[in-house]
Amino acid sequence: MKDGSTKNLFKLNYVPNRSKMNDNKKAIVMWGLIAFVFLGIAASRPPHDFKNLKVLPKNISEQTLDTVMHEFTKALNVDCDFCHVKPADSTADWDMANDANPEKSIARKMITMANKINKEFFNATTKYGDENAVLEIRCVTCHHGVPHPEFGEEDENSSKQ
Repeated sequence: MKDGSTKNLFKLNYVPNRSKMNDNKKAIVMWGLIAFVFLGIAASRPPHDFKNLKVLPKNISEQTLDTVMHEFTKALNVDCDFCHVKPADSTADWDMANDANPEKSIARKMITMANKINKEFFNATTKYGDENAVLEIRCVTCHHGVPHPEFGEEDENSSKQ
């Protein structure tokens, strides 16, 4: 106030404590990382322990298994109970591991056959159930939306041409 003005009278000479600000930033970043880790753990599901997989890979993801099963239902134009045993009680969970339905055994043989054909004739390195499998033949190649394809006289004649 040597110059006679009052403007410096109300000026605050506040200098922030830089170490406290740095500590706050560190705490915020640390809590953010901790929250991110916990959210990541919560979001990731443990791998499924599918029972009774005999042809498909044991470490198949739920998403890949669903994709394979949906491909079967589309290619054969069937529902899940075509291969799997439908529970008598409509509120009961399906026992997908149950082998009582003979169609399931046939499906396994067909998967094995397709894998063999793809490997021997098309040099495929992946199999049904593998993540991002690239296959040359699939169920629909023969089934065309029919559960039990039959090759009649017309089909045999067209293959001779």
